[in-house]
Amino acid sequence: MTQRVAVKVFRHNSEIESIRPIWEGWHSHPNADIEFYNTIVRARPEVIRPHIMVAFRDDCPQAMLVGRIELKRLAIKTGYLTLFRPNVRMLTLPFGGLLGDGSDESCAALIDGVIETLRRGEADLAVFEPINTKSAFYSYVRTSPAWFCRDYIHTIQVHRSMTLFESAEAFRQSLSPKVRKNLKWQAKKMFADYSGEIRLATYGSAAELEVVFADVEEIARKTYQRALDVGFSDNSENRARLQLEAEKGWLRAYILYVANKPCAFWLGTLYKGTFHSDFMGYDPAFAKYSPGTYLVANVIDELCQAKGPDKLVQLDFGLGDAQYKQVLGTNSWYESGPYIFAPSAKGLILNLVWTSSGLLDRSARRVLAATNLLPRIKKLWRTSARRSSPQSGNEGVA
Repeated sequence: MTQRVAVKVFRHNSEIESIRPIWEGWHSHPNADIEFYNTIVRARPEVIRPHIMVAFRDDCPQAMLVGRIELKRLAIKTGYLTLFRPNVRMLTLPFGGLLGDGSDESCAALIDGVIETLRRGEADLAVFEPINTKSAFYSYVRTSPAWFCRDYIHTIQVHRSMTLFESAEAFRQSLSPKVRKNLKWQAKKMFADYSGEIRLATYGSAAELEVVFADVEEIARKTYQRALDVGFSDNSENRARLQLEAEKGWLRAYILYVANKPCAFWLGTLYKGTFHSDFMGYDPAFAKYSPGTYLVANVIDELCQAKGPDKLVQLDFGLGDAQYKQVLGTNSWYESGPYIFAPSAKGLILNLVWTSSGLLDRSARRVLAATNLLPRIKKLWRTSARRSSPQSGNEGVA
């Protein structure tokens, strides 16, 4: 008689090693790679321990949900304003962490495992990094918890990717005449002012990491994102992460130099036929030349031209949306990262505060959008953030 799917939790490194062959056979995204996972667990001081759930049927593994227990401060915000930062014990489920069989039965069993983890008091809430809203897994995240444990204000955002073309020429021809014209005009202007002083370098080896960190940090420290404590930073976690990627042959660091100065960068991960975008930024001193746009277009040229074992099929633009992703993307889908709150006094209070602040934020955004004030407020906030940075700047494509 066939047994129902049962979930087993692996909480210690020695236990995780016992399921390494299964894990290595299933993962398809770098965030869920076992070596990357172990690197993040070791690098982040807030991580208490691993929390890996495996769904078994008749002692045969069917699916896996990768997670970790962390002690963190949960930022409860309205807009850019942080209202509270309570200490919470959090079960974090990283992007791409559902492995193996994505059937309804396996997804339901794994979400039941998450809810049981919260019921036992191992965490105050579970945080899912973005999940495809069309998936069975997302449906169970939204409907399986009791109504008072659900997240009612989770946001839905678009995720974009590009199916890479067979050649750089085919990529350029896929762009609208207006975009092609702008790319040529921006490049012509930059080369006219810096003829012979423009260089695009590609780094990927461990021996080149110090150059990468020095030159990327030179750009990243000038961004407003640095003031908001997001984006790239030369810290111990990123050093461990890029060291691993370089040793595995996954790392690609593209840096544009103008007049021997680093002015734009794009860091990404090559993994199983896909280039995953991780970090990018540009120096505002060169903003009139749109160095970020020049860099992205030329990197895509290079990705399209790769041959043999280096041939790629996909460019994943990563989380969040931007105008350049809308222009370049050929595929899109919607994602959301909902929470599940523990059925405890602390979990219920967290949910109440989280929901209240979220409703306030949504109401304020609707009012500001109706009066066309939202873009102005965002601009003022970013300007303030730039002024608080060591140097002013922007991050992203310009």
